[in-house]
Amino acid sequence: MRLLLLVLVAAGFVAAGFYWRQPWIGAVGLLVLFAGMFTDRDDVANDEEKRSFETTKSVRNMRSRDR
Repeated sequence: MRLLLLVLVAAGFVAAGFYWRQPWIGAVGLLVLFAGMFTDRDDVANDEEKRSFETTKSVRNMRSRDR
């Protein structure tokens, strides 16, 4: 959600830069956009990141097929 907000703010800055014909306003918008892209984190946990001793059912099924 934060990324979407920063993208909208950046688009507003770029549009304002074109409207007032001031390129530095558009540059501020691009900096906000890059800051939003590089500070965005992936909150989805992978199976490897769980750090549990139990394997998932799909992994157990794949391993049992090879035998």
